Amino acid sequence: MAKTVSIFFNNVNLQIYSQDEESGKIESVDLGEISTSVEIKTPKGSEILHLIPAMVCYDDRIYYGQEVFTHKKFNSPATFRYMKQYISKGQHLPRIIGDQEISTFQAAADLLINIIDRIHALYGKDQVAMIVFIVEPLNFQMFAKTIEEFCLRIGLINYKIVDEAVCALLAYDLASQIDQHLVYLIFGYTTIDFYLIKIVESSREPRLQSVIICSMRKNYGGVDIDKVIQECFADKISLSMKRVREIRGKLNINPNYRETVDGVELSLSRKDLHQILDQRGYGEELKVLLRDLFDLASGFGVTYDNIEYVLGCGLGLPTPYYHDIMKDFFGPKLLSHKAHDAIPIGALYYLKKGGRQATIKANYALRSRTAKGDGYRYDIIVPKGTPYPTQSGVTSIIANGFFAGQLEVELDIFRMDQPESSSDREIVIDDTGRIMMEENLGEEQQSFINEARPEIIPLDPPALDNEQRLEIIFDISLNRDLLITVKDLRRNQTIWKRRKSVRLE
Repeated sequence: MAKTVSIFFNNVNLQIYSQDEESGKIESVDLGEISTSVEIKTPKGSEILHLIPAMVCYDDRIYYGQEVFTHKKFNSPATFRYMKQYISKGQHLPRIIGDQEISTFQAAADLLINIIDRIHALYGKDQVAMIVFIVEPLNFQMFAKTIEEFCLRIGLINYKIVDEAVCALLAYDLASQIDQHLVYLIFGYTTIDFYLIKIVESSREPRLQSVIICSMRKNYGGVDIDKVIQECFADKISLSMKRVREIRGKLNINPNYRETVDGVELSLSRKDLHQILDQRGYGEELKVLLRDLFDLASGFGVTYDNIEYVLGCGLGLPTPYYHDIMKDFFGPKLLSHKAHDAIPIGALYYLKKGGRQATIKANYALRSRTAKGDGYRYDIIVPKGTPYPTQSGVTSIIANGFFAGQLEVELDIFRMDQPESSSDREIVIDDTGRIMMEENLGEEQQSFINEARPEIIPLDPPALDNEQRLEIIFDISLNRDLLITVKDLRRNQTIWKRRKSVRLE
């Protein structure tokens, strides 16, 4: 069964979700040894999430995600972690490891390639219909460019890129709030981000986009609470940050924590932890940050009263300490019941919304010589109004050998534009005797859209005269790319499969 997949490339962990196109079932994706599982409290009860730590280690072999922790490679000088932070700043940060230079960009690409290979192995490559990459709205263009380069490198065609805030809006079923002011807040492990945004519709991809009015960011998140928990037990035992995160997760679910670790009895109440955090001023820092956001927003004519919804996201928000402060500040405006999975699930919803019968705006044709060889003919391969994406072929044609010994076939693709109106009009009488006004439209205009880079299909062995040699199938991706599948009929072999060609309009 075909799957659509969303990949949320966060600072510390990646979240991956899939949806079965037939049943509609959505699930958190477990990719085996590179994944780690956490239990989180949600309004529906406890839920298990599968995360992939955003790190790669180039040691005796390459370790990905959770493997870095499992094989105790976290502190290795060959370990890259939190690549997204560097990509957002445009920093390659190359490092010499062994006999090669590796950058954060290469590390991020290697991690994503491994993840996509595992997704294809899990579901079957032909069964993954679309992958959605989710990036933060503040650096959308930079991330989009990086991901497009990555997809080009590995030959990934069926993908989309969408920003987090759009995903949050759709996950909370607020598509009606397009063009309205919203607050999007995301609580991560190392940072907290607040955005005052509008989400607008566009005629181009992505069809839903965030417009940022203003934003605030602070290097403050779940890690700060973990450090406090670690200090609470420092006189008894030295705990790893991974174990401390597990303790915080248990305190999120139960008001009291009690456990024996390595023969040492540990106990901590949620109330005592919150008192320590208050004494250190953590809560007041958050409130100041929120007040600063709206002070900044007032310069753009937006007040607290103008905001109807606050989209709460991120694995840190369900932490009661953070959530209580946000709820006190925003009241019923705060939506947080989907905070733990709103972004990756909203990306899957985006595919449904984004695919609402978007159509191609012109006729596209393939040029070929006429049988006598004294002119050209133009055969429509993608008619105007064709809905996209397509999976099973818009058009299928058979290409004959033009002469014996022919070594290649060139596909010349033209956009065919019919003039929409004319000032040259005349009165005519139709077959029924009715008088009508008729426009004298000019001839169809032809634009050679792949003249700079025509598609060349090699013929090996060479063609025979007038041999039915190639079956060519045309499809359209969700990004409006023309996809070409070619089968050599003599060899009964597919030589191109959904090869990306020109972008249609």
